[in-house]
Amino acid sequence: MTVATDGGCGPDPSEFAVAAERAASSRNATVMSAHTWEKIISIVTVQAPDRSSAVAVALAVVSEALRRPAASSSR
Repeated sequence: MTVATDGGCGPDPSEFAVAAERAASSRNATVMSAHTWEKIISIVTVQAPDRSSAVAVALAVVSEALRRPAASSSR
């Protein structure tokens, strides 16, 4: 999953990585994040009964990380 930062206006990559890891841990998933100048790239791994369930968990992890990156990194 790739999150565009829209010319640097997106989430801080380090805050996003922390928030994604916390969101993943609450769902028994793991996250590997990397970032470039323009994009944050996250790979979410989760065991699920089927593909649609895995996609739903991955989307939930990224969505939560995008909603609260600063709050998650300050805990």
